[in-house]
Amino acid sequence: MNTNLLPITGLPGIARAARQPVRLFIAALTLMLGLVSGSAQAQFENRMAINCTNPNPQEIQPWTVTNPLTSSTAIGTILMERRFALSTSFTFGATSAVVAHDLVTGAHWAMGFGPPVGADGIVPTNIDGIGFKWEALSSDGVARTLRKEADPLAVEKINVLFQPNLGIKTGSTIASYKQYLVLTKDPNALPPGEIKVTHVAGGLQVKIYAADFLKSVGVSLGSTFKVPTLGPGCHQSITYDSTGMVGIGGGPPPPIPNKCDVVANQIIPVDLGSIPIDRFKKLNDTSPPKHFEIALSNCAANAKPTISFRDKATPPNADKTVLRLSAPGGQSLAQGFGIIMTREDGSRERITYGDPGAAKKYEMTLDKPGRTAKIPLSAQYIRTGGDAEIKAGYAGGSAEFTFTFP
Repeated sequence: MNTNLLPITGLPGIARAARQPVRLFIAALTLMLGLVSGSAQAQFENRMAINCTNPNPQEIQPWTVTNPLTSSTAIGTILMERRFALSTSFTFGATSAVVAHDLVTGAHWAMGFGPPVGADGIVPTNIDGIGFKWEALSSDGVARTLRKEADPLAVEKINVLFQPNLGIKTGSTIASYKQYLVLTKDPNALPPGEIKVTHVAGGLQVKIYAADFLKSVGVSLGSTFKVPTLGPGCHQSITYDSTGMVGIGGGPPPPIPNKCDVVANQIIPVDLGSIPIDRFKKLNDTSPPKHFEIALSNCAANAKPTISFRDKATPPNADKTVLRLSAPGGQSLAQGFGIIMTREDGSRERITYGDPGAAKKYEMTLDKPGRTAKIPLSAQYIRTGGDAEIKAGYAGGSAEFTFTFP
């Protein structure tokens, strides 16, 4: 709510009185800007870009998961991506050029190497069903997909302008790129085991160029151009082979996580019923177990989900296997009791609660034909206090559960 606004009453009269000074001030300001602009322009000279060095990786971001891989993930979904920039350094020509020059960065999947590249720019990798795509993020705001073409695509360019008063003999240009890992087949048909892309199909190459052109040639972003091979101007290139392009920055992407569909804020109510207090004769006596399960659907074929639990009571019980009781406002809380959960998969292991990241993780059972993952559980009241401590009342508890996909 904007509580600091003032009433508008009386402002029109003030605005009329101030109108003329405002016009004069703006006119003077415009004149000053014109003078500054003209002075700054005189500090630049047209030069040629020479002695280019191969692009070096800069501002490399790690691979991140864009969309989870489950049994229901659609073909064409981007699973992982990363962004990075490549820098080209150059030297300004020794003398002023009569005409203006551009330094153009271009890139493409090179012709004559490896298998064909689809119209979508996706190439096969060492994992059947996972494709690799490369995009240039040009400064005009357009993302340009690299394709297999005879000539490179212009993805970035700068004016080659020298500032004599600074005396700096070198310059640089940066082109930004994105790489993607894309699902190209039914996720249920992916190969078993770890899904880790280490290289694209053998023989494929991406070539990136830096070339000096006369501005009058008119190389525009998004157009293709012939790479000059003669003359003093810059005409350098760098090649990334089938292994090198996924290893830019020190290594290939991490394994693609195999996941299941997870419903956020899922609530599973478990009603333990009303149990007479005299049912608990001695310490550690329990109520009849209430069976339930936690399940995930649409699991990827190689999914290995685990689940961990946290007692939501504050503070939690000192015994990490017992949930502390809680009661709604106005309700009398039972005393000398807690709630335990037990695995019902044959182990009869009692669940341990802990803080996120430190809690014990329990493997869920994956039903591959049904693409579901489950953990069968039971919950019970347990007596934790002596005769003088127990008291009937409301006995609720709450556990938070978290799924992890290695």
